Amino acid sequence: MREIQSLRNDKLLNYFPMVLGIISGFSVFYFLYFFGAYGIQKGISYSGHSHFFRSSCFGLLTFGYLTVFEMLIKPKITITSIRDKVLWYISLVILGSQFIFILFNYFWNWQEWNVEAYLLIVKEFPLMMVMPFTFYLIVERFVGGKKEKTNYIVFKSENNKDQLKIKIEDFLYVNSSGNYITVCYATNNTVKEHLIRKTLKFLEKELVVFSKIKRCHRSYLINTSNIQTIKEIKGKVFAEMKGVRVPVSKQYQNQFL
Repeated sequence: MREIQSLRNDKLLNYFPMVLGIISGFSVFYFLYFFGAYGIQKGISYSGHSHFFRSSCFGLLTFGYLTVFEMLIKPKITITSIRDKVLWYISLVILGSQFIFILFNYFWNWQEWNVEAYLLIVKEFPLMMVMPFTFYLIVERFVGGKKEKTNYIVFKSENNKDQLKIKIEDFLYVNSSGNYITVCYATNNTVKEHLIRKTLKFLEKELVVFSKIKRCHRSYLINTSNIQTIKEIKGKVFAEMKGVRVPVSKQYQNQFL
């Protein structure tokens, strides 16, 4: 039952990035409709649309592009440092202001295609995003902290279509070959392998939160918790676990010997 509940929780967490789109989209609608942000006119636009309709469209546009980038594009990009995260969200805000400017001009038959109108939106859109982004990042940190405490590791392919979820204590090692990795793990006293399309470089960055998982070879990551013995055979060093041997190259031998 615990495993089923954990799987359900993980599925819900997969949709968590949508929260940024929801609160940001609502914020844009709220500020436009009730406070007249962008100097938005409350009458009918040149395109024949009402104030409520235009405010809703700006909100939906914000929701749509943020949800797409957070859920579909962000997982394919390796973001590990605070600097990477800051650059990512600054880029989202800049991109959003471009979308807003284009939609704004659509409603006014491209009569506002000028520097003054552009600078107004470039200035006000980031201000409207301060509150929703701050709230989202605080909640994300809380949720992310919970995810790091999980007893499972999830290996995902580059397109997220292939996933393997295993307990940390069952994970043995990962071996790479080109753009593919082979995940080796133990279950029911049997060692199994699973092939996933992903580079070892990206995987290593994703698993940085797991301190026991370390590189032991240019083509291997290993779960040091499962190492039973370290042996030197004919000048070569191997880590043994569950009846399998993993090579330890000279570059990393000091960490294991």
